[in-house]
Amino acid sequence: MSKNRDTSARGRAKLFTSVPAHAALPALAVLALILGPLLALLTRIPWRQLPQLLNDPGVLEATCLSTLTALGATVICALLGTPTSLVLSTVLERTRALPLTWVLCGLIYAPIIFSPVVSGLALLFLWGRRGLVGSWLETAGLSVGYTPLAVLLAQIFVALPFFIATTVTTLRALPVEYEEIARLEGASPAEVTSRVLLPLAAPGLLTAAVLSFARALGEYGATVTFAGNVAGSTRTIPLAIELALSSNDMTQALGGALMLIALYLMILAALGCALWLRRLKGRLRP
Repeated sequence: MSKNRDTSARGRAKLFTSVPAHAALPALAVLALILGPLLALLTRIPWRQLPQLLNDPGVLEATCLSTLTALGATVICALLGTPTSLVLSTVLERTRALPLTWVLCGLIYAPIIFSPVVSGLALLFLWGRRGLVGSWLETAGLSVGYTPLAVLLAQIFVALPFFIATTVTTLRALPVEYEEIARLEGASPAEVTSRVLLPLAAPGLLTAAVLSFARALGEYGATVTFAGNVAGSTRTIPLAIELALSSNDMTQALGGALMLIALYLMILAALGCALWLRRLKGRLRP
């Protein structure tokens, strides 16, 4: 025990033991590239007009719509993505259908690679008034395009791959021994999932939900292509910022940016909690 403590202490005393010290230079460059624009944005905000910026009716309306649709998209991503991830990581990968897993993952992760405009066009050709499904819905009196439902569908389309990718990675890292022990104790597949897999994967699931919410909240390209930019109906925060910039209304643009930054800070706090829970679970694991 004392030998392990001594090794751990030496590891903490000297930072660069496995990585060369010059690797810190690119890391500092990354920080400069990311923090530089953020600091420039913060310096341009008229902080004395902060109440006016945050209480702008257009900004508040866009914030409410963005938050509600992003939360809805995250819930749907969790409901659909969790069982899909279980099938991919614990069913198909352990059978002869392993090649099928890579094909399915390639299809599911496609929206990550697609341009946002391409994603919007794909949604439009499926759910739009003349789309494969949208035309039938239009005949039944149900319109999807240029409605809050269109915003929700666009956010789900771009956020769901992030949820599944994160959850699959988490489930793959779980020791198989826990499942085997549960099955030897007579647990059914539903009990193994609900009492073993999901509790162990809880921090990863939370991380996946946070990333999905962040992706849905910042969605722009697919939304404007498929849902349009209708005030009070489909105008989310990114769309409100773009419209304000086009109208040379820097005050409203900065108000939207501040709202988005505040929501992202909340996301980072939730992600920090998820990482803390993961470390705590790792320490408690025998």
